[in-house]
Amino acid sequence: MNKEKYIDWPYFIGLMLVPIVVVGLLFLYAKINELTRYDPAYFTEEFLERYHSPGMVAIALEPILREGDVDSIRELLGTRRGLNKLEARPDLILVFLLEADEKYFHYLFFDSSDYNRVLQYIRKWNGRYVLSRMDLYYYMDSGQWKVFAGPLAAAWWSLVIVVTVGVVAYRRTKIARIKMYG
Repeated sequence: MNKEKYIDWPYFIGLMLVPIVVVGLLFLYAKINELTRYDPAYFTEEFLERYHSPGMVAIALEPILREGDVDSIRELLGTRRGLNKLEARPDLILVFLLEADEKYFHYLFFDSSDYNRVLQYIRKWNGRYVLSRMDLYYYMDSGQWKVFAGPLAAAWWSLVIVVTVGVVAYRRTKIARIKMYG
């Protein structure tokens, strides 16, 4: 008996697992990046004492952001690679600590020249507080990835289900046409 297959299950399951595999690879990237991200030279006793609280990092960050000093921001980042460029914002002021979660302190800065708000994220790492860039590592480490990945995965799964239902309907009608018209 030759039974027609409506759904190719391995293909369907593979497509349904794509978002999970992508998120897993991104987490793997973040963990590998974490191993080499920070420069031990910025975690000596001097830096541990200087940046013993998130507020100290935020206060030190204000003049650096005003001047656009790329070299000085490396010390606050504590990373092996600093920033390539940093736009000077002479009218920027530190406003307050906006939020604190389990890993990050969110400090709000305000640019009085164009009324833009700038959020900066500070976290504790290896005994001292460091400034965190808003890069892929930050999004994976802070949990911000859920804001983007959740809806994107839901859209992907919906698309896979709709296309699969369409393929099943097409295959069933094809069999019905063959039975009817030979």
